[in-house]
Amino acid sequence: MAMALAIFNEYAGVLSNVNACREFFSWTASVITATRSSRNTSELPCQDKAAALRQAEEEIERLGNAIWELTTSMPKMLELIDQVEFLSHKEHVAALLPGIKAAVYDGEDLFDEFDCDALKLKVERSKNLCPDRLHDTCLEFYDTVKSNDQIRKVNRIHKNLEHIHKQCRHMRLHKAPLKFDKSIRPETTSNFNEPKMFGREEELKNLVAALGVVRAPKRARTEIEERMTELPVFSIVGMGGVGKTTMAQQICKHTDVNKHFGPENIIWTCVSYDFDRKRLTREIIESLGGDASSNNLNVLMGKLEGHVKSKKFLLVLDDVWDDILKDHGAEWNSLCASLKYGAEGSRILVTTRSRGVAKLVGPMNSYELKGLQDKVFWDFFKACAFGSVSSCNNRESLECIGKEIVPKLKGSPLAARTIGRLLAVDLPTEHWEYIMESELWKIEQKEFDILPALRLSYMCLPHKLKRCFSICAIFPKDYKFRRDFLADIWIAQGYVEGPQEASMCFDALANRSFFQKASPHIDFFLEKHHHILMSM
Repeated sequence: MAMALAIFNEYAGVLSNVNACREFFSWTASVITATRSSRNTSELPCQDKAAALRQAEEEIERLGNAIWELTTSMPKMLELIDQVEFLSHKEHVAALLPGIKAAVYDGEDLFDEFDCDALKLKVERSKNLCPDRLHDTCLEFYDTVKSNDQIRKVNRIHKNLEHIHKQCRHMRLHKAPLKFDKSIRPETTSNFNEPKMFGREEELKNLVAALGVVRAPKRARTEIEERMTELPVFSIVGMGGVGKTTMAQQICKHTDVNKHFGPENIIWTCVSYDFDRKRLTREIIESLGGDASSNNLNVLMGKLEGHVKSKKFLLVLDDVWDDILKDHGAEWNSLCASLKYGAEGSRILVTTRSRGVAKLVGPMNSYELKGLQDKVFWDFFKACAFGSVSSCNNRESLECIGKEIVPKLKGSPLAARTIGRLLAVDLPTEHWEYIMESELWKIEQKEFDILPALRLSYMCLPHKLKRCFSICAIFPKDYKFRRDFLADIWIAQGYVEGPQEASMCFDALANRSFFQKASPHIDFFLEKHHHILMSM
C-alpha cells in the first residue's frame, strides 16, 4: 500500500488539463492493484472480492486509455473550430459549426467531471485516512464510473469527434487558409463611401496638419523632427465601423494634401488580415506607374526603391491587422526599408483596429478615432434614415422612434448607416417600431454593415482569446469589468493558467478594441457593439 500512497502523492492533485487524465486513471488503478496485492499476502479476501478488485482495476485502466485517445482528438478539433469560423460566412460551412462546438463541449464537460473526482480524492488524502479507506474511495470512484457508463460515454464522444473531423477533411476545411476573402472583407479604395462627412472636421484638420501639409502653429521642434532619419508613419486606430477608412479617404481627397504630394503620388492599398509584403510592393509600384510583373521579391523591392526615390509620396495602408506583428514586425520593417528612399516630406498613414499595430508602426503619431458626438450623430442618423425624403406625414412620430434607437448605436457611423438603411426601406411607423424592438443580429446584414465588420474582429482572435471573450456574454450590455474580476473567472474556467497569462489576455483584447477605459482609474467596459457578437 505504501507504493499506492506514493503514487497518490504524485498524481492526486486537482486535474488541471486533459493530458493529466491518463496518469490520474493509472494512479487509481494502481491503488486498487496495491490493495489487492497487499491483501493477497495478508488477509486474503474472499474470491468474489478479489474478482471485483480485478474487474475494477481493468475497467479503470480501460477508461484511462479511452480518455487518452480522447485527449488526442481535442486539440485538432479546437484548430478545426478556428478554421470553420473563418469560413462561417459560407452557408454549408456555417451549418457544421454548432455540431463541432457541441461535440468539443461534451468532451470538456466530461473532463470537468473527472476534474471533480480528482478533487474529491485530494480531499480524502488530506484527511490522512487509512489505506483501506483510500482503497474504498477508489472503489467508490469505480462504482461511479460503472454506474454512469463512463467508458461508453468517452468512446461515443471520441467517435463523434473523429467523424466530424473526417467529414471536414473531406470538405478540405482543415486546409482552408486563415485569411479573409473579398466576400467577407471587401477591398477598400480611396473613393468616398459617404457623400458627406459629419462631425469630423476638427479631426480631419488636425490629421492633415500632423502630416505636415498645413503648417501648425509654431512650437518647439522635437528630436524626431530634427533627425528625420526614418520615414514618418501616422496611424488612425479605433474599433470596426467608427470611420477610420472614411477619414483616410477624406485625407486623400483633401485639397491641401493633393497640392502637397500631388495626386499621382497618393497611394492607397487595402492590407486586411494578410500582410503580404510581395503583394503590397507590387501594388505600390503599380500605383506609381511602374512594372510589377516580376515574381522575385528582391527584384520588386529594388523597383520599389527606384520608384519612390526623390518622390514625395503619401502611402495609405488601410485596415492593417495583427498579422503585421509576426516576427517582431520583420515584414513591416523590410517594406519600410525600400520606402525610406522617398523625398523629404513623404508620409505613411495606417488605419487599424489594433493598438498593438499602431504602437509598432508609429508609437508617437497614433490618433484614436472615437464615436460621433450626440448631436452630430443624430444628424447623421437622420440623413441615413430619411435620405432624400424631405417630408412625410408621420415624420414627427418616426423621429421619436429614431431617438430611442440612436442610444443603442453608441455613436458608430457604420451602425447608424446599417440601421438607417433598414429604416429607409419603409416609412410606416410599424416598420420602425419593429426595427427598434429587434436585436441587430437578427436583421439581415450586407457586407458593408456593422455586424460583418465586428465579426471580423472576433474571427481574428486566437482560440484562447475567443474563449476568454465569450464569458463576457453572461453579463449585461455596457457592464463595467475589472481586470482582476475577469482574470479570476478565466482561471477558474481553465481558459488561462494563472494571473500573468490572464493579464496578457486582457491586454490583448483591450489592444484589439474589445475593451475600452470607462474611467481614468481601473474600470473597463465591454467595447461598443461587441455585445452583438456574443449573442450570435
